[in-house]
Amino acid sequence: MSRSTLGDFSSATAVFNAIVVGWAVKAAWELGIFVQLDDQGELDLPSFAHTNDLHMPSLNALVRALEYQGIVTSDGGVVRRGTAYDQFDRTRGLFHWLTGGYGELFRDLAKATRNSERFGDFIRRDSTAVSIACRDVGTTFMNDDLYAMIDDLGHQVVADLGCGSADRLIDIARRDPAVRCVGIDLAKEALAVAQQAIGEAGLVDRIGLVHADVSQLGRRPEFDAVELVTCFLMGHDLWPRDNCVRVLRDLRATFPSVRHLLLGDTCRSVGTSGSALPIFTLGFEVLHDVMGQYVPTEAEWLSVFDEAGWIRERTHTYVIPPSTVVFQLAPKE
Repeated sequence: MSRSTLGDFSSATAVFNAIVVGWAVKAAWELGIFVQLDDQGELDLPSFAHTNDLHMPSLNALVRALEYQGIVTSDGGVVRRGTAYDQFDRTRGLFHWLTGGYGELFRDLAKATRNSERFGDFIRRDSTAVSIACRDVGTTFMNDDLYAMIDDLGHQVVADLGCGSADRLIDIARRDPAVRCVGIDLAKEALAVAQQAIGEAGLVDRIGLVHADVSQLGRRPEFDAVELVTCFLMGHDLWPRDNCVRVLRDLRATFPSVRHLLLGDTCRSVGTSGSALPIFTLGFEVLHDVMGQYVPTEAEWLSVFDEAGWIRERTHTYVIPPSTVVFQLAPKE
């Protein structure tokens, strides 16, 4: 059959238009459309464009893309929440992670697949966008349960591995004025965002930042009193297995006073494929396979703790992000 022969293009149409909508969701969040609709329930387009110095034809086009998916409705220049608004408002961080954090890598997927071009800085990501996206996902779906776990443990000095924009540490410090924190991250861009946020929160005297590779930390004076170590959504970066065991074992020496480790990560899905895949899973697993980064299953995580010198006390499982868990670990005596 000729490629030009007419036929059913419904699947292709849905995917093509969905790609456009995905980018529109990212833009709508960045421009403040979601915030305006969250707060006011409606938005006057001409006024919004004037106030924010926006190109009106572009704004109209963006709204049209959102309207296509039922995210908003538009009538006479007034935009309101659509029937699908809530689910996109709540998952906007996932869209920002995909399009803003890793959009360039997905755009160059063919290049990243060629062995001849997998050298140097072929893995392109926007660390600031990833940090902002993870912050929103955490606030929306994860933090309430996570902070309840932290409150139950009651530790006074907390270190966060891969702290990103430091939002978790800021929240932890605000919840208990006696808590001191230190955030550790390798991405300078994320630490710049974190430093600004800590300053704006007035917590410079209680939250410190360290630019370092989590897998190669070593002892530092600021680590000596840490009782609780947290690590969220980056644990897979510690794999393959032998390296993960080494890093987890080294944490006990790096933080000599540690009493608990909360390790939260998205695991590789098991037994789910095709149209049954939930939101985020396909993008997360395709992306990490392209980057050459191994993503362990939950069972593989469970297999390393004893060898690395930790006892699993409990596991908390999230619905979104799918296949995401928090392991509460304590050092083996």
